[in-house]
Amino acid sequence: MNWRSTAGKSGLIQMLMKEHGFSKRKAEKAVNAVFDCMARALRLGEVVELPIGWIHTAARPPAKREKQKWQRFRNIQTKKISRSIVNYPDKIIRFRANPRLIVKGPGPPAPLSPDVINKGEELEQLLSRLGFPDVTGLDVESLLGAADGNLDWLLSRLRTLVGEERIFTNDLDLRAFVQQLYWVRK
Repeated sequence: MNWRSTAGKSGLIQMLMKEHGFSKRKAEKAVNAVFDCMARALRLGEVVELPIGWIHTAARPPAKREKQKWQRFRNIQTKKISRSIVNYPDKIIRFRANPRLIVKGPGPPAPLSPDVINKGEELEQLLSRLGFPDVTGLDVESLLGAADGNLDWLLSRLRTLVGEERIFTNDLDLRAFVQQLYWVRK
């Protein structure tokens, strides 16, 4: 057992010990008994139902490989190479998730309007004229946050700064200046 792990069987055993007061031996026996019952049911072809979904066995997909094959193995300690017959399983285990637990996201984002696209292009042009030719390295979100999320106001201030022919050496100075202009306006 990996006692540092908090997942899998070790995690279940630790949970039984901590939350329910089981001894280490009893918790391990209980968890192993549950997994043995699940394995036995799968061997008999039954479906195992869990709160998160269902586990069942299925026939192996048809493939061109044989059921048995010789495979080479290397002993790590002695460095000897040996050959052994490997059996491929007749059945595979499949999991089907409980559809009630699947949370669908909000979907793809709405397409941008032409007005927003034009404003974005204008923002890039203004920033390049203020001394930032590569807008990808610039933190535009924090710049917009300095203008309290008002893109139109930010564009008007940047137009003013371009008209004054200001050049900024880093985005922190620009953000502080925009924030200062915003507070003056309020």
